[in-house]
Amino acid sequence: MADEIKNEVKTNIDEETSSTDESLNTEERKEVDNQRIPYDRFKAKVDEANALKEKLAEIERQQEEAKRKELEETEQYKELYEQALMQAEQAKQEALATKKSAMLAQAGYDDEQTKLLTKLVEGETDEEISESIKLLKATIPAKDNYGDPSAFNGAKEKPKTVDAEEVGRNAVSRVLHKIKL
Repeated sequence: MADEIKNEVKTNIDEETSSTDESLNTEERKEVDNQRIPYDRFKAKVDEANALKEKLAEIERQQEEAKRKELEETEQYKELYEQALMQAEQAKQEALATKKSAMLAQAGYDDEQTKLLTKLVEGETDEEISESIKLLKATIPAKDNYGDPSAFNGAKEKPKTVDAEEVGRNAVSRVLHKIKL
């Protein structure tokens, strides 16, 4: 009989514990769901923007393809050749700008400085670019990541400005104090 009572008490405690755990789990789930809602909304907006970008890129590709076919049909190969040359030149310029940015980053410049200084770097070969970067480095130093040595000391206080009358009063008070002694 004592065993039956112990078992009954254990089952009641287990049931209460499991119901409490379930209620906590549902509360925790609601809390997690509430935290996820902004992420889900953000993700939906990002997905929508990416889908629009893909559609735009597809439309642009279709327009370029249609224009190319039209030029081929009208046998305007010179324009096609010029377009191909322009695209090749643009790709070359982008590759050169990327190379300059990478070399500036290797020289110790941060992203902000790299964006500004890529326009000043001259040359098309690696040697010319590195020489140009050496000249830039001599004139424009890279940002240092050093800490401020007086970071926790605070700024020194500047002395108060004193006019001539205040100087006179102080002199008189010092003289009078000496006389009293």
